[in-house]
This record gives sequence, structure tokens and C-alpha cells, in this order.
Amino acid sequence: MNNLVKLRVIDFLNSYGDKGFIVLKTALDIATDPSIDHRLGDFSFKLLVLRLQSRGISYDPRNILRILERNYGLIEKSYDSRRQKWWRFIDLEETRRALYEYYSGGSLEEPRLRLLLLKYKSLEPKKLLDTLKRLSSKEILTSADKRVFRRLVFDEMERIIDILESMMEYEDVFQNEIRVLNEILELAEIVAGKLDTDTGRKHGLKDSTREAEKGKYFSQEFF
Repeated sequence: MNNLVKLRVIDFLNSYGDKGFIVLKTALDIATDPSIDHRLGDFSFKLLVLRLQSRGISYDPRNILRILERNYGLIEKSYDSRRQKWWRFIDLEETRRALYEYYSGGSLEEPRLRLLLLKYKSLEPKKLLDTLKRLSSKEILTSADKRVFRRLVFDEMERIIDILESMMEYEDVFQNEIRVLNEILELAEIVAGKLDTDTGRKHGLKDSTREAEKGKYFSQEFF
């Protein structure tokens, strides 16, 4: 099955060139994005169009998707309604490997790259993103929230930085993973900022309480 997928990807890229590459690469980026809900499939038509537009590409990918599905059997429809259309890859990892090998001349079978990908997946990036998004959306962090954040920073952040720095040496391979790890760091910084805000608020509350008590004392003493 693996060799068959690889041959199909190479044949598709040879036949449809840059346009085929961009649509396939963008669909793969969506499929491996942990911030997207993939319960209905790896990627949707709407998400694909939006992601292409964000990269300055305005053509309709409908025909390429039909070719990938019917002519090459690389994707299959996983959900279809009036409002949404989703597909899933028959073999996502093999498609990704074949795409990279075709354009770079390298191989995702290289032990170092395989290890980096395993390390990245072991972080459970979707879980980390969900936790940080929840904490960053709060106005005030509870003691339990702070414990969760502290554990995340001390247990995970150094690993995240190590993997990010290593992946940046292979930026053309790990573009999506690098984007996700940077998003995790940005969200962590937002949450850390809330710790300072909470501290300031507490000091402000203590100061105002002291002032109120002082006022109460003077009013009792002199009036």
C-alpha cells in the first residue's frame, strides 16, 4: 500500500505541477493542524479555500480535489452535506513523505526526521493548545489554573523549545509543526502575563483595604 501511495503522489505531481503541489500541500497542512477539529475528516473544502486565500492563491481547488479522489485514490469523502464537505487521506503520512521527497530530494525516512516527528507527536500538541487557549481566555486565573500552567511550563516548555529549534533546521519539512509550536509559546506568554495582572490586582486590593482601614482608624480616633 505504501509504495502504491508514493507512486500515485509522484504521478499526480508530475501531471499537475505547482497547482497540484500547492493544493495537496495545503490540504496536508490542514490535516496535521491540531487546532482544527478533525472529527469530520482531515480537511474541508471551506478550510482549504480559506487557507489558499491566506497564501494569496485565489483559484478554485474543486477540480484538483476531484482528481485526487477519483483518478488517484489519495483522498476520500468523509462527510458531505449542503454546508460542508470533508475529505480524509487514504494514507496521510505516506502522502506527506512522498510529497516532501519529490520536491526536496531528501527523505522523511531519515532517522533524525522520523525521531523529530515522534517527539512532536509525543507532546500531544492539540492537548497543549486546548489547555493554553482555555487559560488565556480567562480574565482571572484560579489557584488550580496556576498549578496547571506551572506544571506545563516546568515539565513541557524545555522539550518544546528543543524540538522547535531542531525542526527549524528542516523548515521546509516541518512548516506546520513549527507554526503550532510557536502558537503554543505565544499562548503561554499570554497566560504568563495574566499571572502578573493577578499579582497587581491582589496588591491593589491589599492597598485599597489598608487605606480603608486607615481611614476607619483616623475617623474613630479624631472624630
